[in-house]
Amino acid sequence: MELEMEMTQEVIQELMAFLDSSLTSYHAVEGIQNALLQEGFTALSEKKHWALEKGGSYFVTRNGSSVLAFRLPNCEISQIKGFHVYAAHSDSPALKVKENPELDREGVYVSINTELYGSMFLSTWFDRPLTIAGRVCVEEAGEIVTKTVRLKDNLCMIPSLAIHMNRDVNKSTAFSPQRDLLPLLTMMDPAHRDSTAKGILRALLADALGTQEILSYDLYVENCEKAVLAGAKDEFIMTPRYDDLACVFAGLKGLVKGKPSQYIDVLAVFDNEEVGSLTRQGADSTFFRDTLENIADGLGVDSRILRTWAADSMMLSADNGHACHPNQGGKADLTNRPYLNGGVVLKYHGGQQYATDACSAAYVRKLCRENGIALQTYANHSDIPGGRTLGNLVMAQVSMAAADIGLPQLAMHSAYETGGTKDIAALARLAALFFAQ
Repeated sequence: MELEMEMTQEVIQELMAFLDSSLTSYHAVEGIQNALLQEGFTALSEKKHWALEKGGSYFVTRNGSSVLAFRLPNCEISQIKGFHVYAAHSDSPALKVKENPELDREGVYVSINTELYGSMFLSTWFDRPLTIAGRVCVEEAGEIVTKTVRLKDNLCMIPSLAIHMNRDVNKSTAFSPQRDLLPLLTMMDPAHRDSTAKGILRALLADALGTQEILSYDLYVENCEKAVLAGAKDEFIMTPRYDDLACVFAGLKGLVKGKPSQYIDVLAVFDNEEVGSLTRQGADSTFFRDTLENIADGLGVDSRILRTWAADSMMLSADNGHACHPNQGGKADLTNRPYLNGGVVLKYHGGQQYATDACSAAYVRKLCRENGIALQTYANHSDIPGGRTLGNLVMAQVSMAAADIGLPQLAMHSAYETGGTKDIAALARLAALFFAQ
């Protein structure tokens, strides 16, 4: 028991460090790449033909915000049965910075013009320390170079309107993203009457990157608060971006620890799930299919063999599920009510928003039962429509058996979400066992 607790605490500390450093999908994928390189994985390029070796470990990225990592079994190609795929997403709801972002407010303040990225829980973004992070394209020696950037913590904030000026705020208040969700960045210089707001953000970026040759950017206003343990027994974790980076982290741990036998292990981390996945790096793109075909080509396998591999493959689509709320239990399903620290969540949906069916559920249940992994089920309250995730979108590219799983959490899509400290180790262990099949 003590060893299990120590392992859980070690995993939690690693998770918290990963969440703190992964402000955007670009930072998350950069961290994943670094971790894979340390574990001996080889970076590949979609622009080149792949020469793969049995037992090898590889990864490929697209757009700097999606990554597919895979391990080949150390067996003859004729003995390979198919793929074991663990899919998750790298993005979370945030405020995206627009072009020409500086706004002169009252001749005194400088705010940043933003728009919503994903389905955000708007009220939770007020009165928090925020920063700006993402990627910037710069020119170096005549070439376009992409760099990740993270400006200083507590760079900006979105101040609430005082309750004295909005007496109905605690009843039902509709927020305007274009009016109410504009972060306050700085103040105008009163010593210079001709001072302007224009160019302030670009100057901050140039200073952070050490170059003035900035061509374009994808920047987001992000919550820079750190992940913390909470609760009387530190049984909770409170953090930004728990959905879905906690599942990404568990999949990465599982890929590193699980050694494949006769299946090709694939960790697929896609960007843009929060906005529908309809991008060249999203789950609804060809990235997954292209990668599997490149693997087959790199092993000298033709499309006929690849199709038989797909037919004997399994995918775990990992995205978090709603835990039963302590104050709003009536919002949960009558009989499928997962709780924090209750274990991995197996997700069902009658309208097939989730990919789980009887056969894929049986696969997950058997794996959990044989290895003592706590498992609970989730279904939407029938009167409350739920969200969808990436499992079925990926399968539209390459069809295979699939189940939707995840971690139970509270306050999904809040700027600061809550999970259970015991659950992450359970999911990481499930991923490792899955990859070791």
